Amino acid sequence: MRTWRWLLTTCVLLIGSSSSKKAFISLATNDYYAKGALVTLHSVGIHAGSAQLERVLLVPSSGRVSKVWRQRFEALGIQVLDVPDVVPSPALLEAMEAERSKLHRQGVLEVLQPMPYGGAFAKVHAWNPDLGYETVVLLDGDVLAKRPLVPLLRLEALSAGKDLNDAFNYGVVVLKPDRQIHAGLVKLLTEAGEEELLRYNTRKSSDVGLCDQTLVAGYLAEHLPAIHYFEDLPRSRATFMSTEFNLMVSYRAKDRCEDAAGQREVQKARLVHFANHWLNFQALIENREAAGRVDSPRCYKGAFHYWHDLYHHAMQLIESKSQAADPPLYHQPPRDLASGLATPEEVKEIFLNFQEIKENFSGSSKEEL
Repeated sequence: MRTWRWLLTTCVLLIGSSSSKKAFISLATNDYYAKGALVTLHSVGIHAGSAQLERVLLVPSSGRVSKVWRQRFEALGIQVLDVPDVVPSPALLEAMEAERSKLHRQGVLEVLQPMPYGGAFAKVHAWNPDLGYETVVLLDGDVLAKRPLVPLLRLEALSAGKDLNDAFNYGVVVLKPDRQIHAGLVKLLTEAGEEELLRYNTRKSSDVGLCDQTLVAGYLAEHLPAIHYFEDLPRSRATFMSTEFNLMVSYRAKDRCEDAAGQREVQKARLVHFANHWLNFQALIENREAAGRVDSPRCYKGAFHYWHDLYHHAMQLIESKSQAADPPLYHQPPRDLASGLATPEEVKEIFLNFQEIKENFSGSSKEEL
């Protein structure tokens, strides 16, 4: 109850502000994921232009985002809102655990899904109109903005990118908060039985990766009047999952790196989404030249560099409590560096590094400095 009283008090202040009509919202469940969300929301702030909007980090009540990290977000002008947990139903938990067991038997669990992203179900609170926003752009914490975002804010709700397995990709979504939808999503995730899993799961039996996004996207596709796909925008030349508003790094990665037109898509992208497998935040923080991902393609080297630069730019602003430092610029890598994938040595290095910091995924409550 205390969390909701604080939230409602905050919302009264938000609703009274002329700058609170639009918001970019992300979520973090612990200090490790806070690193990704920090870069996501900081990059958004740099590229949002003069648009009047808020940046918001949602933290589920069971989340372990330390006081140190909360203060870092607030120092950048990002609001930190505690929201109630959305506890998945027994049937949904069982189905997700079955997915992990399947990945384990295939020998790819440690690469594709090292640890469950506990608490991510709370993303559905972005649909709550009590937050005070007319338009929300909901972003995963592994999204990086690198070009102006004003065109994104002009899109109709619900706008999203297509997905290989789900009804649409829930990593970048332009939405209009709706009380009925919000309540329906919370009920779906907390009470879903086998009937709901079958009804809203658009994945084939051979597909892996069932998660909250799968059911949420299926539910919204059925209950909303329309989904506006980024790929279908006028004058868009985007191919599948290659849009300027949600460029999926892992999809067709090698093709893009070897094809001049594919590299132009990377250059044109406004939002880069490091989806599937995992993005090693700590490796990129420590080493600007880190491969970043287990299948790191060279043509994304500029995006990995930019992620590193923006993280350290954010920390510089936080520590100096000044907005004087100019933000870094994104640079596309030269063509001779934009082909092929990470070497086996690089893959081994980032994989071992990930294993060393894996305890961060378990929800350590230590305050990272």
